[in-house]
Formats: sequence, structure tokens, C-alpha cells
Amino acid sequence: MPDSSKKDYYQKNREARIAYQKQYYKDNKEAIKRRKELRLADDPEWGEERRAYNKSYYKKNREHIKRTRLKRAAVLWAQVEKEEKKLRDTTK
Repeated sequence: MPDSSKKDYYQKNREARIAYQKQYYKDNKEAIKRRKELRLADDPEWGEERRAYNKSYYKKNREHIKRTRLKRAAVLWAQVEKEEKKLRDTTK
């Protein structure tokens, strides 16, 4: 059984973790890109293996990925409609 205190911790700090990850990748984008280029130069098969893995992962998890994207789109669509309604109400 999973540890509920860990789950609570990660749920509570989700936004801070996402913000940190976003900032980290923004700050280190060029270094990450360079390491990827060096690895591809050192091992050309790595790129093909990575593509094959990603392809099989997508096939295996296709339904879950689609559901997640649809949920995210529904949330965004609801926000847009809410903002449009607010604009319409203020212009009356």
C-alpha cells in the first residue's frame, strides 16, 4: 500500500514543484540540448532506440494519454468560456 503521507506531500507541493521544474529547464535549456547532441554524436543508435521506446510507450498508453489531453482541454475550454461570459456581462 502506498504511503499516504508522501502522496499528500506531493499533492500539496505540486504547484511549487512544477514551477521549479519549469524554471530549471528554462535556465538549463542550452546545456540539456548540448548534452543530447553529444550523446547522439557518441552513440547514433541512441536516437533510434529513444524513438522506438517513445513510439511503443505511446502505443501502449494511447488511451490514457488521450483521456488526459481531453480532460486538460475541457478545463481550458471551461476557463475560456467563463472569461468570455464575464466579458459579455461587463459590456452590457
